[in-house]
Amino acid sequence: MVVSTEIDVVLARMRGSLVSGAGREPSDDLLLETVRRFWQNLEVTSFRDAYLLSAGLCIPHMPNGLCVLEDRPRFKAVLDGVDGWSARPNAFRRCYQGLMKSYFTYDALGDAAPAAGRQNWKSLREYLRDHNGRIHDKNVNPDWVAMAIGNKQLFGESPCDPYVEALLQGDAGAIDHLCEELGIAKASWFLRELVLAQIRGATKLGDGQFKVLLPRMLELLGSNDVLRDRGLVMLLDRYAKVPGLHLHQQLRDFSVLWWGNPWLPSNETRWGGVVPEARTMVGDWLKLEFIETFFTKLAEDGMGDRRRMEFWKRYVKAIDHIEFALGSTARSASDRDFVALRKKMTGLIRHLDASGTNNAFIMTMGDLVAVEFSGLGNALYGYDARTTIPFDTIEPLRLSKYDHNSLKQKERSILWLTHHDGTNGWSKWEYNFEAKLRQEFHIEPGVPAPQTRQAIRRRADAFSKQSYERSSTDSAWSADSKPLPSYTRFELNKLAVRESLRVDDKTSQGGSLWVRTDASDEHIANALTRWGFHHKPGKGWWK
Repeated sequence: MVVSTEIDVVLARMRGSLVSGAGREPSDDLLLETVRRFWQNLEVTSFRDAYLLSAGLCIPHMPNGLCVLEDRPRFKAVLDGVDGWSARPNAFRRCYQGLMKSYFTYDALGDAAPAAGRQNWKSLREYLRDHNGRIHDKNVNPDWVAMAIGNKQLFGESPCDPYVEALLQGDAGAIDHLCEELGIAKASWFLRELVLAQIRGATKLGDGQFKVLLPRMLELLGSNDVLRDRGLVMLLDRYAKVPGLHLHQQLRDFSVLWWGNPWLPSNETRWGGVVPEARTMVGDWLKLEFIETFFTKLAEDGMGDRRRMEFWKRYVKAIDHIEFALGSTARSASDRDFVALRKKMTGLIRHLDASGTNNAFIMTMGDLVAVEFSGLGNALYGYDARTTIPFDTIEPLRLSKYDHNSLKQKERSILWLTHHDGTNGWSKWEYNFEAKLRQEFHIEPGVPAPQTRQAIRRRADAFSKQSYERSSTDSAWSADSKPLPSYTRFELNKLAVRESLRVDDKTSQGGSLWVRTDASDEHIANALTRWGFHHKPGKGWWK
């Protein structure tokens, strides 16, 4: 390349800002104009072209088109053009600064980046690392030059590692200064990866230090949707190794808010990335919260029943599944606590056709389906999940023993116990309950309930796919009894309610109708396939 006097004119305009490195950033319009011209001729004819193209590697040459960094020949042509100025550090470093801006701007680590873009970005990283020493001039250097040379690892495989220790100690001064000097924008992948690096660093600390840092790590994820899943997996897996697995309320609440209920099949995709111990841990925490809530906030008299609450808390690990049949008050209450509670109970709420504060708590423990009621004077009803459960939670549930779909059908129950002390020779009803559960169902406090049915799986509706005998007027279908009805949105909604599937309808926005579940359940997969849905791994079924 022939070096013209143009460079001297351009550099003269920059000298006023050499020490700080500050200077007017070229406008997006100017960068786009340069990129479009270069896209046609692949020529870097001047220093101005080299500098502007260096800073504009990430700008698409047309709407929804490729950028230079995603086109190998054009990307290589820009680097060749920049190389022409390597003999003049004060000129080369200006191009280097533009390349550095493109490096920190292009999100090669995101899902949307094409393969060519990722590969060229890695080549750009190598170029910045290999040419790092050429930006230093023996006379005058902007402040950012010393910063770039002193932090050369930014252009390597682990750009964030040196800053993690200070950040975990709450000191962000060095990072703030680094970003200011090098022009790293807040939207850069670097700051995102820095969050993950902190979380990764926290998980490598001892139990005590990790627990102290956990709230701050969750707050970091709370403001970053892109990192949330990856970061939460690391935090949950690490906490599952802490002895005792004591409740961490913030970790429980954030996990359920972001991923939903851990034992519902519709949330399998989101929870599938953590170790089983972590998933069970959060599931047990959530069941504990639900038990406490039912016997306090949902209690009929508003006073609560601590004895029943404390009794069932001991059986958390034995409870496979929970459902709430809510009466009119709990379903319609608009105060903040109830709204938050119903959101947390998504997929578990059933309709109780009863007025006032009547509510029911349905627990599946192995082969026993036990029903507790919010009123203090109610008995516990237990039904055999291996034979016939005389109610269907998909339909509105009732309380009168003479009503269809009643939860109180003593003649069809296999367990009926009152909460009265002195029953059957036991001084307290808790002793009577515990003896019955142990002797008749082999259900013990603190351990999972025995499973005698074949092919037990975690599911949202504990009754819909067992041997429940539907009435002839029931329009719901099963794989064993009735043929699959033709597709309608009504039939899809029925399936979603029965299996607690999450349906995302984006058709009004020009998108697809999504059912968020995986393909592990043959019954659901066959139905969705026959209805014209297509499965996309990790996302669900779309139509």
